[in-house]
Amino acid sequence: MLFKKMVLVGALAGSFAVQADMQNFYFGGQYNKTTLKASGGDASVDFGSLTALAGYSFNDYFAVEARLGTGVKDESDRDGDYSEKFGVDLQTMLLARANYSLSDAFSVFAVAGYSKTDFGYKETGSSYSFSETDTVNGIALGLGAEVKFANNFAVNLEYIQLPDETFTEGPYEIKAKSSNLSVGLNYYF
Repeated sequence: MLFKKMVLVGALAGSFAVQADMQNFYFGGQYNKTTLKASGGDASVDFGSLTALAGYSFNDYFAVEARLGTGVKDESDRDGDYSEKFGVDLQTMLLARANYSLSDAFSVFAVAGYSKTDFGYKETGSSYSFSETDTVNGIALGLGAEVKFANNFAVNLEYIQLPDETFTEGPYEIKAKSSNLSVGLNYYF
């Protein structure tokens, strides 16, 4: 009988420890409008992507996040047998997040960290097919705002400047700037 009570107390204590530890975690998702803009010109391309994120809050002011996203809206063109498609294949980020609460429900934040985005390009014709992936990686910096509602939920709006990159295509070089404008929903434990 004593053993059963000890097991019950141990199980209860363990569940409280797990619950206490989970309080600092949050999970969410975002829809991103990723823009790739040629430097020094007006030409730009917009893509849509979905991102899942997991974060850990060390306190009310500082958190870390890991993000994993994939493209859902590519740019494409078709003319007879010829077609081309350009979009985000994969986007990953590891970010530090600094929060500042302006009220119980509203906060602003800044993010900084490492970002890697794989852009995929595919071109097909009646007698050929070509595809390649170009990667943009480096430091990402951003700002955002978040509104908490319904106890554990929050919606956010965020802008992140992704790394600049130079794409080389034969004798041509294209310097490009990339950014994400995102709207998201997070669940805080």
